[in-house]
This record gives sequence, structure tokens and C-alpha cells, in this order.
Amino acid sequence: MPYAIAPDDTRIYYETYGDGAPVLFIHGGGGNTICWYQQVPFFASKYKVIVMDLRGFKNSPCAPERNHPRHYPDDVLAILEQEGIGRINLVCQSLGAWAGLPLAVRHPGRVQTLFISGSPTPAYSPQTWEILRKAGKTFDDGRHDLRSKSIGWNRKNVEARPEMLHLYGCIKALNPKGFLALTMQADDVKIHPAEFEGYRVPTLMTGGSHDDFLTPDSHHLVARLLPGSQKYTFEDSGHSPYFETADEFNRVVGEFLDAHN
Repeated sequence: MPYAIAPDDTRIYYETYGDGAPVLFIHGGGGNTICWYQQVPFFASKYKVIVMDLRGFKNSPCAPERNHPRHYPDDVLAILEQEGIGRINLVCQSLGAWAGLPLAVRHPGRVQTLFISGSPTPAYSPQTWEILRKAGKTFDDGRHDLRSKSIGWNRKNVEARPEMLHLYGCIKALNPKGFLALTMQADDVKIHPAEFEGYRVPTLMTGGSHDDFLTPDSHHLVARLLPGSQKYTFEDSGHSPYFETADEFNRVVGEFLDAHN
């Protein structure tokens, strides 16, 4: 099993598939490498696909004091260095944007494209931070996991495919306890508006119209913060279109990658 060693000596687990321009898929707070099972075979026929476990998730355990999103960009860079990759395409779901967006802003020479799905991102504004605060309370509430009770999903899809929600819960259960969503609002992870001056990385900001875990239009708010970014709405999906409407998700990601690689 391949691991990259982060600057603080945390071992970051990742897997690679296929050949071609490299694409790194970075999961959200309920995911890990397995959650991309509908993307890996699709994209590996054309691209070098990399999936990782963020620190503190599944095969990337870390000390509690190091389980923080501030380390995510360096963890990704450790993978790129180990694989000898100069520029990477990034596909980030929700929490994964805390790895991808800081890299695009602070190391634009390493990021070919940035695709973000269902995320308020660490781009700071009062509106997005309030959305993040409310979502974080849901995520950190140990009494009940609302994401496993259909919050954030298109209810029609859950009714038609109950096995989808069950599988999502099984994948999430592989992650150890310990991540706190409140760390996503730490001062040292905020990306302030001034930092986006000169931002040029091709970026597509997306979200689902049934996302009541965040809000159905939160991706529009974020798109306004990222200069030159495009936006797309998954009309039949909630917070996790990569999982819920995979065919459409793969098509949209594929068209975006093809346009810039």
C-alpha cells in the first residue's frame, strides 16, 4: 500500500490507477478512497487517477493534535513529490476543498485545474462562513448523523435507491473518530479575498440543487469569490453528486478535464 510522508511525518495513504494526465480525487468528511468507486474505473481509462485518504481518515491515522485541515495542502504536495508529478488536476468534494483550493491559490504552478463539488470552501466571506458554521454543528453532533438520515440528499433518490444511503454509511464507518468540523473555520485556514488577486487556475464550482446539508445555492456564493471560475448545478442531486448522480458527475468532470488537458 503506497504512503507519502507529510512534513510532520504523518503517513498519507493513496492509490493510483491508469495512465495519462494525473487527476487527484479528494474526498469529503464522510468519505475516503473507497467513495470514488464510481469514478476510478471511468477516468482510469484515460487519466492517471489518484485517490487518497485525508489525514485522520481510514488508512491515514494521525495524532489528534495533527488532525487538522491546515495540513492538507502539504499532504497533497507530499503525494505529488513521491509520484514525481509537476502539475495535477484536482477534484475536491466538500472537505476536500481545504486541500485543493489553498494549493491552487498558493501554489498555482502545481495545479492544472480545480473542480470543487458541494463545498463552502475555505474562501472566507461572512455568508459562506455562516453556512459552514451551521453545517459543522450537524457534522460534529455525535448524538445523530443527519447525513445518514437523508439530510443533504435528493429524497426521491434515497427512496428509489435505499442501498445508496446504506453504502455511504458503510464507507464512512471505516473512518476513525476524531475529526472536528469546527477546525474548518480556524483562522489559519481562511483564504481572504486579497489572496485571490491574480488567481488564474481554471476552476469549476459545482453543487446540488437538493443540498440542504449546506444550501442549494452555496456554490454560487463561492463562485463569486473565485475570479474567473465557472459554475454548474446538479439538478437531481444533493450534497454528493459524485455518489448520487455519478453518470452526470463523471460527464461534467470529464468535459472540464478534457478542455484543459
